[in-house]
Amino acid sequence: MRRQLVAALVTLPVAVVAVLGLPLALQRSDEALRELAHARVTEARQLSSAAVNALVYGERAQLRQRIADYQDRTGGRAHVFDAGGRSVDGALCLLSPDELAHQSVVRAALQGQFTDSSDRRVSEAAEELIVAVPVIHRRLLVGVVVVCSALDDLQLKRWTIWTVVAVIGALAMAASGFLAEPLARWILRPVRYLEAAARRFAAGDHDARVPVHLGPPDLRVLAETFNHLAEQVQQQVTVQKSFVSDASHQLRSPLVALRLRLENLEPYLEPDGSRGLEQALGEVDRMTGILNALLLLARAESGAQAVESVDVLAVAEERVASWRLVAEPRGIALTIDGQGDLVASAVAGTVDQVLDVFLDNALRMAPPGTTVHVRLVEDATMVAVQCLDAGPGMSPDERARACDRFWRGNRATGEGSGLGLAIAASLARANNGHILLQEGPGGGLHAELRLPARVPERAGHHPSPLLQKRRR
Repeated sequence: MRRQLVAALVTLPVAVVAVLGLPLALQRSDEALRELAHARVTEARQLSSAAVNALVYGERAQLRQRIADYQDRTGGRAHVFDAGGRSVDGALCLLSPDELAHQSVVRAALQGQFTDSSDRRVSEAAEELIVAVPVIHRRLLVGVVVVCSALDDLQLKRWTIWTVVAVIGALAMAASGFLAEPLARWILRPVRYLEAAARRFAAGDHDARVPVHLGPPDLRVLAETFNHLAEQVQQQVTVQKSFVSDASHQLRSPLVALRLRLENLEPYLEPDGSRGLEQALGEVDRMTGILNALLLLARAESGAQAVESVDVLAVAEERVASWRLVAEPRGIALTIDGQGDLVASAVAGTVDQVLDVFLDNALRMAPPGTTVHVRLVEDATMVAVQCLDAGPGMSPDERARACDRFWRGNRATGEGSGLGLAIAASLARANNGHILLQEGPGGGLHAELRLPARVPERAGHHPSPLLQKRRR
């Protein structure tokens, strides 16, 4: 953005000079031509009296002397024609007298059409300026005075005008180039502060704020708006976290007390009532599970948390070892495939929770005698945790809705709450990752968690305990 702003600041003055300077230069060039033509017309009129004496009274010596004096004084050349267009006397121009007589400006003067200086006809040839002034004696056209003038002075004057315009444009470009960089830095400094604060805020630092006294007034208003928004978000996050904490304590205690009271009723029940008691305890357990899932989902969505380097392989090995205790009694094999330094950038404690959701769903759906595979893969930017089972899988429509809250497929079994994959998706988003659900290569479901690869370690940053353990 800085380059574009610098280019705009440099281009704008040059464009202004071009838009205003070019018409001005053209106007000044035209005025220089008109000034030269006006001067030559005035000089031609001064020769008219001598031309009248020569054309009417035959005093050509005086005319010849006046033309010579005029040429010596101004460098211009004058020529006189009679009313019939025949050359009477004068200095030689670049054109011969016959060629000069056929010029449109001379023919117009021979017709007596232009007798006033405001209606004079000016002809600019390639190398000289030709001005023709009718000579009137007693309201009769008796001849024409033609003045030929070299354009060297005019061209010099025009070049001077264009040079001045070019120099002004160059100075404007130099000044704008000299001032554009510091001006762009002054304008964009609040934007850089805003970008840095937004990144810190998104990374979990809700105390990030922007200075409000830098840059143009509009950007100061933007900085104040960002700070106000950050205050509001921080307040909402604090309120939500407080609610999660309070709800955790306030709701779990009644459920625990309810379960204890139901268990205490068992000695007083008839044999036929034992089944009802078991069902009631099962519902309490189900409500406790839903409560725990909701609290976990609320924590995942309560705001960004600080990320750290997490040894994904160590986490996966630990969780697979724990879930084998559940898989083996069901006749399901549980394997893990991964090697190397598989380290991701994630919030501590979230990778194992997502993997627990994957393994719980896989073991629910996998038939006995099959294998649930956990695979770990990575590239330069991503670490993926994959869980593949041999169950019935999901249709494309079911996979599209699987991460919705409280949604359960038609083939779901057990007492699930429909929150597992919703929690996994929220945890993945909290880690700047995402969940991918696909059909497995041999049927079943391919559930995958993708996380950003390890962040570079900074001063004051400590890897997770699992990562420290593996490095030792």
